Amino acid sequence: MNDEHQLEVLDDRKWSQLWERYLAEAIAFDPLDKHEINCIIPLPDRKGVLVFTEKGCFYNTQSALNTLRHFAFAHCFPDYSIMSSVLKDIGRFGKYKFPWVCPFFALFPLESVQHTVWINPLKIREINTSGILFYAEMVDGLKLHVPIQRYYILLRAEAACAILAAVRQDSFYFSTLGKFPKDYLTLYNTSFGNSLRKRPLLQQFVTKSGEVNRRYQRARFLHYYDELVDEPENIPWESWS
Repeated sequence: MNDEHQLEVLDDRKWSQLWERYLAEAIAFDPLDKHEINCIIPLPDRKGVLVFTEKGCFYNTQSALNTLRHFAFAHCFPDYSIMSSVLKDIGRFGKYKFPWVCPFFALFPLESVQHTVWINPLKIREINTSGILFYAEMVDGLKLHVPIQRYYILLRAEAACAILAAVRQDSFYFSTLGKFPKDYLTLYNTSFGNSLRKRPLLQQFVTKSGEVNRRYQRARFLHYYDELVDEPENIPWESWS
C-alpha cells in the first residue's frame, strides 16, 4: 500500500474509495444555508463537487465556480467576476487567479478558476509532502492533494487573506478590529499559520479604508447599467437590495 492511500488523501484527479466514502455521507448543498466553506473539490472525471464546511460534507451538481456564484447570490455577497475586475484594477493583489471573498471568509483557487480546488486559507493547518505528493492538511482533518508547492500556496493564501482583511475593514461587522490586516484574521498557531502571519501583505494595508467597497459598488453599478441599456430583461432584479 502506498503512502497516498495510507494518508487517505482526497485527489481531484483520481477516483478512490475515499471519494466513495465522502459521497455516501454527503447531503445536498443548499446555497441558502449559512456555511463557512473550508474547501470545494471537483469530483474527478464526473460532474459535481464536494463542499466541505464547518457543518459537514455536501454534494452539489454544479461546478465549484457556479457553486460559489449561487452561494454569493443567495446571501448578497460580492459577485466574483465584478470583484475580480476590481482587484485586477487595484493591482496590488496580483493579476489573475483571484480569490472568492465575502466579509466572513475567502477561498482561493489552486489552478484555473474554471475547474480547480478552492481552499479557505484560514482553514489550512499545514502543507505537507509524502514522496512526490503535496497535500494540504485542513484543520478539520481532511487531507487533499495540491498540485503546487507550499511556497506558492502560501503566496495565494497571503493574497486571499489580505483581500479578506480589506473587505472586513470596510464591513460594519469588522470595521474596528485593528490597524493591520492580520488584526482582522484568525490565524492558527501552526507552521503554516505562523508563516502566513509574517507575510508582507498582512503587515500593512495596501488599500485605503473603504477603497475596495467603494470600487466594487461603482463597478457593480456600471456592470448592471450596461446590462440595463443593452438587455434589461436579463437583469436579476431580485438580487438588488
